[in-house]
Amino acid sequence: MTGPDKPMLAFAVLEEDENTGGIIYATSAVAARRLGANEYADGDFSYVRCSRAKWADNYFGKALPVSLMIEHGWHFECGGCGRRVDSDMLWERQLEPEDVIGHQHSIVYCDARCEAHGALDRAERDHLQKRWLRRFAKIVKRRFPDADPVHCHAYASRSANRYRLDQVTVEFDFPGREYGMATLSWRRPASYEKLKKRKPTWSCSNGDREAFETYAAATRRQPEVQAA
Repeated sequence: MTGPDKPMLAFAVLEEDENTGGIIYATSAVAARRLGANEYADGDFSYVRCSRAKWADNYFGKALPVSLMIEHGWHFECGGCGRRVDSDMLWERQLEPEDVIGHQHSIVYCDARCEAHGALDRAERDHLQKRWLRRFAKIVKRRFPDADPVHCHAYASRSANRYRLDQVTVEFDFPGREYGMATLSWRRPASYEKLKKRKPTWSCSNGDREAFETYAAATRRQPEVQAA
């Protein structure tokens, strides 16, 4: 067979140093190795090895279950408990491969309990992040009533079995802006910083500083402006 008539075959492509990789579908080992090098080795063809994975041929164009991959020697990290999920772990916990949840390109969970725990964990983190974004948007609206805050970014991390906010930034437009939007932002001080408490900071691009200060002066109170 030639050209488009060639079937897509499954190949296991692994990066040499860390032994990480995945199943790649291609018409030949050379093509699979080239695709795998781009995916796992920054394009370096010599840094990957390739072998046939006939057991995965029928999953071309479909989600390849990690349960099947585990049965053929692959291992993953559980997105819930963080354990290494492999055949040994399943045997120790008296689980079956079909108990593992996920496919090659998704988050993997060792079982339904870990999947549920992971969902609750993400919900807790998302709730905290959204709450602080709303809070900062309200601060912007109080300071600049005609502003239209954009919920930009918030990040929370787990510490001592609970989530805490690490940083939050809300953007908003203002009259006369030519460059970037103004922001109200805050970040948690690093452990090596002497400053124990950090206040939210108003900022804008250096080129828009005059326009922003003019806008701020037209309101009740002028914030301290730092050039980004």
